[in-house]
Amino acid sequence: MHEHKFMSIVPRAKRIILFGAAIYAFAVILFMIVLNQFLDFNDLSIFAKTMYLTISLLLILSVVLLYVKQMYGAILSITLVASYNVLSLIFPSVKALDIQMNLFFVPGAAMIFFYFFEKAIQSEKVDYQILMNRYAQLELNSKISKSISEITPKMLINDNLDELLQTILEKAIELIPKAQSGSILIRNENRMEFRAAVGYDLHTLQKIDLKFEDMYQYKLGVLDEPAVIRDIKTFNEKNLKAETSEAMKENEVLTAKAVLTCSFILHETIYGFINLDNLEDFEAFNEQDKQYIKHLASQIEIALNNQLLVEEIYTLSKTDTLTGVNSRKHHERLLFNLYKECRENKKEFSIAVIDVNYLKQINDNYGHMVGDDYLIYFTKIIRDNLKDNEILSRTGGDEFVIIFPELDLHMSLERIEKIRKSFTDNPFIYEDLNHVIDFGCGVACYPKDDDELMGLMRIADKRMYDDKRERKLSK
Repeated sequence: MHEHKFMSIVPRAKRIILFGAAIYAFAVILFMIVLNQFLDFNDLSIFAKTMYLTISLLLILSVVLLYVKQMYGAILSITLVASYNVLSLIFPSVKALDIQMNLFFVPGAAMIFFYFFEKAIQSEKVDYQILMNRYAQLELNSKISKSISEITPKMLINDNLDELLQTILEKAIELIPKAQSGSILIRNENRMEFRAAVGYDLHTLQKIDLKFEDMYQYKLGVLDEPAVIRDIKTFNEKNLKAETSEAMKENEVLTAKAVLTCSFILHETIYGFINLDNLEDFEAFNEQDKQYIKHLASQIEIALNNQLLVEEIYTLSKTDTLTGVNSRKHHERLLFNLYKECRENKKEFSIAVIDVNYLKQINDNYGHMVGDDYLIYFTKIIRDNLKDNEILSRTGGDEFVIIFPELDLHMSLERIEKIRKSFTDNPFIYEDLNHVIDFGCGVACYPKDDDELMGLMRIADKRMYDDKRERKLSK
């Protein structure tokens, strides 16, 4: 910061004035003693003698005070000059020092001027420093906002919340002064889960059982405001359960000297906490850092809202709105990714193309709402019979596809027969309708039936129509 241009002159001027005042006071005293008008000192009245001695002592005292206590010395010197002038009117014999004493007004007045000048400059420096601090805060807040906004495009191509939180945490440690490591915790009912970490092993942190009431801000009673905790080890030992504190100690979580923490809110409820740690200094974080992390928390809230919005849009794009299974577009992505993986790793998989029978008759006789319930029930029965890695998608009005990873043709056909039995055991019921849902199905296996994806789909589709025709003929 640039100081006022006069500030470098002030100390030098004060030294010159003080030195001059000392010399001048000595000269005045010498004048009183040596000059001829004081040779008859003994003939003066007791009052006059006392006055001259007092003036001499006060001159010496005022010079000393000018060195030690600038304002006291200045006030004393001016008071001394003023008092002398009053007394000289009353006692003419004292007037011998008129010029000498009145000139002593100069250093006193100069020192008072410099005192208030320095105060004014100091106030200006303080105001300037406050302004610079505010500018620094605005600049850092701007960087935080910009960094979070740069993450937004990544959310459009990746709906992984943990990756988003990890990126935000890394940016926060990069931007917040003296932050060296940290973590982000997300609330899951009453349990707190570590979802991002820098400087700690995330898997180790996730082993620690933390409740919402164990959070630093909860213990301090300031859930809505940022907080600084110093000496984390002592704080946790005092505030956490013994087993929780011991678990944190065993997993080397208590290495930080100071923690800057702030909650962030989603849907008007505390959703999580961000903790930024300093590993070296108990006094690393201050009030300004609280403002930084509070702004960061507000940006996290915006990012999370954006994330949820993107997630909803992404879910809508990959999910069939009626049945909740995968949409056609998302099915094509999943199938292509599986095909690519199996081709690279020489694995097999099967696809089953399904066409639901009698949907048109249900719509015509009972209405489209019942037809919708018919399809919803159909997907429910199939999903109940699928394993976690098996994929069901709706590719048309009454057309569905099941992907069986790592199953050959024979095993896939067995799974289809099991699904058919489930429909026999669980018919669709609506008013007077008690109907066993039937469907045509064609299964093809990669790479046995075809090693190209389009060829595989054509084979499965043809087998589905053959199966559909045979079922109609058999009835």
